Amino acid sequence: MRADRQAGYRALQLVILSVLLLYGCGQERPDYPQRQMPQGMMEDGAQLAAGHTLFSDKCASCHGKPSEGLSGRAAFFQPPAPDFSETHYRDSDPAYLFWRIEVGKTVEPYLSSGSVMPAWRGLTDREIWQLVAYLKTRAK
Repeated sequence: MRADRQAGYRALQLVILSVLLLYGCGQERPDYPQRQMPQGMMEDGAQLAAGHTLFSDKCASCHGKPSEGLSGRAAFFQPPAPDFSETHYRDSDPAYLFWRIEVGKTVEPYLSSGSVMPAWRGLTDREIWQLVAYLKTRAK
């Protein structure tokens, strides 16, 4: 009987530990303003090309691949800068990507996590949307 009770307690502890680990590993995104990507932006070749140019000029040194001009200093970023080729970026909320480009590291949780992403507030809304559209097509 006592062995059964101990096994039950261990099973309960394992369940509680699993729940805590799953909860702690979940990464919630912060609140950000809802915005709508301009209609047709994802299908417009000229807008995507403009986004690619902006990416090459402003983003590739941190987020690109070595063939795109990735800087050697990017290897030391903690957290590392993504290259946006992962599938989840294709499915990311465009409003979140817009906001993240706009504010960079200036807000939590990025400010205290060591992000080096600059705020790109000098870009126009259209340019940021062009970047967002390009990033979503860059993802596999």
